[in-house]
Amino acid sequence: MLNRLFGNYLVEKGKLTSEQLDSLLPVKQQFKAEVETIAIVTKVMTSAAVLELIEKESENFGEAAVNEGLITDDKLDDLLVHQSNNFMKFLQLLVNNDYLSYGDINQELNEFQQKNEFDDGQINALIYDDLEQCIELFVQLKEPVLKELTKTLVQTFRRLIDKDVYLEKADIVPSVQLDKCASQMIIGDMRIKVYISAPGDDLLSIANRFSGDPYDTVTEDALDSVGEFINCVIGLFATNMSYDGMSLDMNSPEYSIEGPFISNETLYVIPVHINGCTVKAVLEVYQ
Repeated sequence: MLNRLFGNYLVEKGKLTSEQLDSLLPVKQQFKAEVETIAIVTKVMTSAAVLELIEKESENFGEAAVNEGLITDDKLDDLLVHQSNNFMKFLQLLVNNDYLSYGDINQELNEFQQKNEFDDGQINALIYDDLEQCIELFVQLKEPVLKELTKTLVQTFRRLIDKDVYLEKADIVPSVQLDKCASQMIIGDMRIKVYISAPGDDLLSIANRFSGDPYDTVTEDALDSVGEFINCVIGLFATNMSYDGMSLDMNSPEYSIEGPFISNETLYVIPVHINGCTVKAVLEVYQ
C-alpha cells in the first residue's frame, strides 16, 4: 500500500515522473532490497555511516558492517529478513535508478510522515504492511466483522487487480449518490450491501483485469464482471466468517449504468486507488 502512496508523494515533489513511477511498479517478486537500504530505514545505521562504509567497502556491505563493529551478526540476520519487504524493495529501486540517494531516504520518509500526519506506529504499519493496522488508519470501523470484510476486499484487489492498491481516508455518511456501479447483498447472520462505483470508464480498471476481456467502455457486461469480482470478495469473506460460526449467504450481484442514490444510517465510503483509477467501495450496513 505504501509504494504508491510514497511514490505519488515523490511525483508531487518532482523527484520522479508518473511514468517513471509506473515503470517501477509492481516490484518484481524475486527482486531483493540491499542491507544498506534496510539499515537506513530501520535506523540501525545512519545514512552517513552507510555512505562512509560504502566508500570503504563495495563488495559485501553486511559483512563489512559486522567486521567494523557497526552491527552484530544477529542484527545482520534481522536486516536480511526484510530483503523481501515490498517497500524496502521499492526504495532500493528508487536508489538504483538514481531517483533517491541513500542520504535522501529518511529525510523524505520523515517529510512524508509529517505531511500525512502519521504517527510512528502508523508509518511502521505501512512500511511493514500490517494490513489490519493500515485499514484502521484509513477506515474507522468499529465492528471486527466490518474490518474483516474490508481486509478481504483489499487482499482480493491485491491478488486479482493491482498489487499496489491503496486507500484514502473513508467517510461515514447517511447518503451518497453513486456513479456506474455493481453491488451485492450479504444476508444471513448479518446484512451488508457492498457496492463498487466509479464515474466514466474507471470501473474498467477492475472489469478488464478481472475478466481478461478488453472492454473499451463500461457496458452492462463490464459491470457484470465487476459484480463477479464483488461476488468473489464476499465468497471469501463468508468462508472466513464460517470458521467463527457465522452463517452468511449472498443475493445475486446487481449493477446499474446510471448509479443509484442510496440512503441508510451507516454508509462507509472508501476511496480505492487501483491501476491509475479511483473507485468507491461502499459498505451499506443494515442495523
